[in-house]
Amino acid sequence: MAAVARYACLASVTMLTLLVLAIPLTATAKAPAKASQASSTDPGLPRDSRVPGGVALLPIAPSNEARPTVTRDGSPVWVKKGGADWIAVVGLSLSTAPGVQTVSVTRAAGTAPETLSFTVKPKRYPVQKLKLDKAMVDPPAEVTARIERESAHLKTVRSTWRSSNETSAAFVIPAQGRLSSRFGLARVLNGQPRSPHAGLDVAIPTGTPINAPADGVVLDVGDYYFCGKTIYIDHGNGLLTLYCHLSEPQVKAGDVVKQNQRIGLSGGTGRATGPHLHWTVYLNGVSVEPELFLSAKP
Repeated sequence: MAAVARYACLASVTMLTLLVLAIPLTATAKAPAKASQASSTDPGLPRDSRVPGGVALLPIAPSNEARPTVTRDGSPVWVKKGGADWIAVVGLSLSTAPGVQTVSVTRAAGTAPETLSFTVKPKRYPVQKLKLDKAMVDPPAEVTARIERESAHLKTVRSTWRSSNETSAAFVIPAQGRLSSRFGLARVLNGQPRSPHAGLDVAIPTGTPINAPADGVVLDVGDYYFCGKTIYIDHGNGLLTLYCHLSEPQVKAGDVVKQNQRIGLSGGTGRATGPHLHWTVYLNGVSVEPELFLSAKP
């Protein structure tokens, strides 16, 4: 099984649907306005991909107006000026149902929010069936309390919102190497369906430098049961990145980092079968396809 030699973050969390299929939506009493397709030629924006696990770029107001406020499911959404428009940059979780989805837009202070709709297309991700050591699939009872404590902490980390005018999605890949597991793989471990792969794995030897993909602030550094030695970087406006299984973090929480600055060294800590980097991109609280943020194909 050399083609899948690295596996990261095998946490036993709520199972998502393995194959994403279109499902019918009930009609609403009032048809919301529809969002048009935004140009993603702005280097500071990711590519538009309106599928589960993708990113929707929604033009919401002329750029000569005040910056609108956008939320989705109660979470704030990054709004960036792009050309002639303000663009809402909406992260779509892997569990997003294909069909009509909405965001809430407030164009000016004191005005009522408007509902803006857009369409998410279905996407079928490959299924990956793996046979692993039982302890890697079903954690022993004695570590349950630790896993729950760490899960609650990291959920708080991922919900961080820091307003910034400097946020850019013009990422560089944190390390060069073979991509051993891509985002969205639907995983069946020891015959048991598990959550899809929420990041991008790069197979690299222990001690390989890991670099920041863009400017940001180090949000969290820790050593966690599933992900091992880990770093979170906050790039502002709900755009976060995660680096797992490191052998040595070389930054601390609160550090300001620049694009291409070394932040640590790769390794195989936590529940990993070998040295590699597991890299996740979060947008408004959900993991999304990291390759949408790379100007060059890895």
